[in-house]
Amino acid sequence: MKIKDYIPGLVIALVIAVISYYISTLHASFDSLAISIIIGMFFGNFLGEKEYFRNGIEAAIKIFLPVGIAFYGTQLSLKGLNPGMILTIFLIFSALFGITLIVSKIFNLGRKISILLASGLAVCGASAIAVISPLIGAKREDTSISLISVMMLGLTGMIFYPILYDLLSLTKNEFNFLAGTTLPMLGQVRVAAGSVCPECVDAAIKIKLIRISFLFFLVTTAIFISGKEEKKIKVPWFIIVFIFFALFGNFTKLLLPLSDYFRYISSFSLTTALVAIGFSVELDSIIEKGITPFVTIFISWTVVIMMIYIVKSLF
Repeated sequence: MKIKDYIPGLVIALVIAVISYYISTLHASFDSLAISIIIGMFFGNFLGEKEYFRNGIEAAIKIFLPVGIAFYGTQLSLKGLNPGMILTIFLIFSALFGITLIVSKIFNLGRKISILLASGLAVCGASAIAVISPLIGAKREDTSISLISVMMLGLTGMIFYPILYDLLSLTKNEFNFLAGTTLPMLGQVRVAAGSVCPECVDAAIKIKLIRISFLFFLVTTAIFISGKEEKKIKVPWFIIVFIFFALFGNFTKLLLPLSDYFRYISSFSLTTALVAIGFSVELDSIIEKGITPFVTIFISWTVVIMMIYIVKSLF
């Protein structure tokens, strides 16, 4: 196969990634990963000559997804965290993950899409789904519908959380905790907290960053419960690099001068990969699943919020 056969697909993936990345800078709630997969799906399903781009699209997934995941390890920070706070947030993370798996089983969703939904809701939305998807061998349509469902849930929460602040008579600290522990994406936490008070943003984001650090733990859990048929689980090279960066970044300061560059490399690579995933997904396969994935995480999310409120009222 000649290099020219890969160029059209790679070019369209990179162009859409740049557009998605630019759109994400227009508002804090816009996530480049979510935007990229939606635009990718749109072009993939409405371009007449889809086969013309296939080789390059496949190459984009194989190149950019591993690179994005590997460099994402540089973003996980465990520095300056209060052990008591970590434990509390971990319990909520566990509740979001576990309850989503249970509700998914009630709705007869497949195991892999259930893991993706639980991962996206419990940790960091699109980033968690992008990282976990190749590790469990998830179908591309499952990756797409999971990402879209989690994004829509987060946007819903971003709008209604300020209403909950008044309705439930929450203190600012309680609201920061609620937003930081239950909204899936970082930008959504930033917008929701900022709508209550400017000084709430830093506190809510700090809590959210603790959740993001749980991705380190989630990787192992997701592989374990995915039920892979292989007797020997091969750890992909990019997960080894991911773990290396996470540990190296937390125990040394050598990566600090390059942290911003690594963040952009990771973000843009994952954005490009998700364009390609969206491009290669048939819209019919997404429509076939209907709103069940969204309903699943909505129920899980609601149950956990109610649990947090009950505990708050008792203590």
